[in-house]
Amino acid sequence: MLFEFMTAGFGGQGILYLGDVLAGAALREGRNATFLPTYGAAMRGGTANCVVIISDKAIGAMTLDQPHAAVLMNQPSFEKFQAVLRPGGLIVANTSLVDPSSLRRTDLRVVWIPATQISKDVVGTERSANIVALGALLKAEPIVETATIEAIFRDGATGKRRAMLDKNLAALRAGLDFQD
Repeated sequence: MLFEFMTAGFGGQGILYLGDVLAGAALREGRNATFLPTYGAAMRGGTANCVVIISDKAIGAMTLDQPHAAVLMNQPSFEKFQAVLRPGGLIVANTSLVDPSSLRRTDLRVVWIPATQISKDVVGTERSANIVALGALLKAEPIVETATIEAIFRDGATGKRRAMLDKNLAALRAGLDFQD
């Protein structure tokens, strides 16, 4: 089994956290995983992206040419990265910030989800839009168990993150329950 994934968006959208959680879940489930973040002026609203590779075998390189799936959280990321997915690949696109008419390929599966709006509606802030998108990804491509993601949230719920536990669980469930 080999699963190559990427996520991209603006700095501050939790792009790197989403990749880290997915890689961590794969490790907890006994698989190999790599997590390669890329960011420049991401904290100032620049672009952030990361690559996650999950495999049952050793991973020789942390690069990928054509990922199986991508979560694309903003328009610039959608325009840039839809081209690199393999035919038949999956995109989870945040329609709060991505225009569906900008899709240029017919050989992809796309989950159109207003992740930012759902996050605002469900948890009262847009800061959990990445977790809404993660839920939609897991519904369409259950690469790791939802229970493993929930356990990561619970285990990390100390200090400042304790207040985010219920929000992250609600956001994850909202993404899993979304009907596109």
